[in-house]
Amino acid sequence: MFKVLLIMLCLFLLTTESYSFRVTQGIDEAQRAVIKAFNAGAKEKAPYLYAKTRGYKEVSYILASEADDIGSRIFAIRTMNYASKAISAAFKGVEELTPIESLPTEKEEEKEEENFHIVDVKDIKSRLDFIRENKGKDCSPKELGRAEAFYDALVYELAKEEPNSALVLRFYNEVSTESKIAESKLRVAMTNELECYTGRKFIFKPPVEEKKKEPAEVKPTPKQPPTERKPTVVEEPLKITARIHFDFDRYNIRREYIPILNEVVKTLKENPFIKVRIEGFTDIIGSKEYNVKLARKRAEAVKNYLVKKGIPEDKIEIVGFGKERFIATNETALGRLTNRRVEFIVIKVEE
Repeated sequence: MFKVLLIMLCLFLLTTESYSFRVTQGIDEAQRAVIKAFNAGAKEKAPYLYAKTRGYKEVSYILASEADDIGSRIFAIRTMNYASKAISAAFKGVEELTPIESLPTEKEEEKEEENFHIVDVKDIKSRLDFIRENKGKDCSPKELGRAEAFYDALVYELAKEEPNSALVLRFYNEVSTESKIAESKLRVAMTNELECYTGRKFIFKPPVEEKKKEPAEVKPTPKQPPTERKPTVVEEPLKITARIHFDFDRYNIRREYIPILNEVVKTLKENPFIKVRIEGFTDIIGSKEYNVKLARKRAEAVKNYLVKKGIPEDKIEIVGFGKERFIATNETALGRLTNRRVEFIVIKVEE
């Protein structure tokens, strides 16, 4: 009996260690994306998108703490996606509204009726729609961005077959609080016809003073022509947040990883300047030649899925490394599963 308990404890520790390794690196990736957006000045120049980016990062943390590996990775990828949008908006000086998750259709709602009645999602959605349609992005950007991030998390959790009721209430309370503050600020702006709502700047006209003698005209110095800047290729690793794993000697995509690939598809579609390299790996079992071929087949399977979903082939590179660059031990079945993987490296060409 003691030996059985000891074996079960060892298996539990190995599983926990492997899970912690994967999730911790995914969270680190999300945190780095937020830091990049902050360093680009997005907090001040793109407050709505920056707040939404931070909200997604927080959701990724929360889901990781509840052992939702897939959900945590999905929102980590979304964090990277929105950090990229925030950085772009900060440089361009233009910030646009981004979509939020849709509520289920009538047929879908019949199946999920019990889940979606745990909280009043429709009421939250109507409030967000009102704020979004009435320049809430300009009058209460931080609150709206955060509310939208937690609204997406709420819809994600409710769509599960067995939602975590504690998480549902946590996400609901966050989006409810933030959306109410956002609506309150918006209504004050509407009532007082503030600039964020009307778009009209208040111009202060100082009293007219006597004309003073104009100084002698100074000729401006001729401006130097701007130096041409060639685009540089920058690699931003997505490999932890978007990693998927394979069964032994197989290259078919496991169903549980489809939501992660769908999030990658969404990210690539929303960021046309991004290209991606897909890298395939195997565990230590088998010959080097066979494993290189198998690793490439895994990368090709993922590429084919992305292409089928509408991603142009010229935005995707693939490579198979076989049995090298191990990230876990090959002494256990769980470690070998962790090594049998495909990772994504984002190759972004700067404007």
